[in-house]
Amino acid sequence: MASVDHHYGFEPYSTLEVQSVEASTPQVLEGSNKEVVPHPESPYLQPVSTLNAWDAPKPEANGVDKEAAVTQGQNYGEAKRTICGLSPRIFYVVLAVVVLIIIGAIAGGIAGGLSSKHSDSSSTSIPEPKTEPEPEPGTTENVNVLSTSKLAASNWTDSQGYIHRHVFFQDPYNAIITRQWDSENKTWTTNNVSQLLSSSTTGPIHPIPGTSLACASADNNWGPLYEVHVWFSEASTDPEPTISWANLNDPIGNPNFWTYTPSILRTWNNTQLAVAWQRCLRDDCVGNWVLAYQGPQGFVRIANATNWDNNTEPVVRGSAVSAGASLALAPSLNGTYVHGLTLASQRRPSSMGKTTFIGDWNWKEDDGTILDDVDPLTTRQFAATTMNNWTEALFVALSTDGGVKGARWDGTAYNAIPQINFVDGESTNFSAIAMTTDATFYGISDDQIWEYTVDASDPSTFTLAGKVYP
Repeated sequence: MASVDHHYGFEPYSTLEVQSVEASTPQVLEGSNKEVVPHPESPYLQPVSTLNAWDAPKPEANGVDKEAAVTQGQNYGEAKRTICGLSPRIFYVVLAVVVLIIIGAIAGGIAGGLSSKHSDSSSTSIPEPKTEPEPEPGTTENVNVLSTSKLAASNWTDSQGYIHRHVFFQDPYNAIITRQWDSENKTWTTNNVSQLLSSSTTGPIHPIPGTSLACASADNNWGPLYEVHVWFSEASTDPEPTISWANLNDPIGNPNFWTYTPSILRTWNNTQLAVAWQRCLRDDCVGNWVLAYQGPQGFVRIANATNWDNNTEPVVRGSAVSAGASLALAPSLNGTYVHGLTLASQRRPSSMGKTTFIGDWNWKEDDGTILDDVDPLTTRQFAATTMNNWTEALFVALSTDGGVKGARWDGTAYNAIPQINFVDGESTNFSAIAMTTDATFYGISDDQIWEYTVDASDPSTFTLAGKVYP
């Protein structure tokens, strides 16, 4: 509403403009926005006075109720009745318009609020749950362990009788990590082998992501000798990768001092690895490190500490095994000494075959079958352990669906174990496995590493011992 100027001259007027109201009444001057009322003394319409009770001179009291007279249509000159400076008719028209506007605003606000509430309710509604397939083991993005990492483990006992364990894997940055267990302190500690070798005179190392890992430990009292070795594949200038290894030569006195040895052992791409420390026939010698791998032509070969940098004669023909064949190597008794070795390899068309060391670096290539129904297309890797003071052995196979089955050597024959029962298992959808020679099992599952103990009286039962990492 525009402001109203009060003129105290002969012809007061108002600037109030209500075009829509004026257009709806017959008392409108064409081309004018002035509010008008009929004047009894003139045939023409006159402007409405804007003088109110505060502006107009007060008439002398004569006993006449002028407001009542105005209401009854009587005219007493300039003393016309006004409300807020407007004639009653215009005032009530304006009031009605204002009331309608207020009602419209209130109605619009309520409708807007209801619409907003409905919109909020729709936007915060719980969506239908989506059903997604379970991921393939080892293919999800991890933060602790490389999703394609393999696993290796070994154990040794010091002169005080304390047991030590090493578990190796790769982290998401491809670094080789070891977790070390000390039974005296009952604690796990962590070392980044790649980082420790990065500033050494022999390093750095460059393991292939997802490389097969193999680990063995020596605990010969002659010396005494305590060592831990881990093997892995590295890219090379040749078309095929080569096998290298890192040594921890003083695990008690200097557990952070690792040395690196590159190799000229050329391998089949993505070869799996298996290793064992072969004890000597006598008590006055150290023994040998024995490594099984697949060469460029697919033959399974054995390298040993006496001829480490050269390919030895193949022990399993390439035509007998599959590409990237799963391997496991376990020490065994050879007479009264732990000088024997048993090699398990993935055989065509679908079995775990046995190759036996018979002395003087001679091997019996086809020495029977350890486990039938082991399809190479659905098998990830093998692992092996010994039991009952080296007189028995257990070989297991990890399938692509995360399941584990195996076969037990009881001294006379292999007995199949169709399924391993993991007691108290937190997560058993394994993507990689490893075993030590004292019947301890390790598995990677759901970005974590778990430890189980094997029941020697019933090797189909593995009992959870705890989490290794993280």
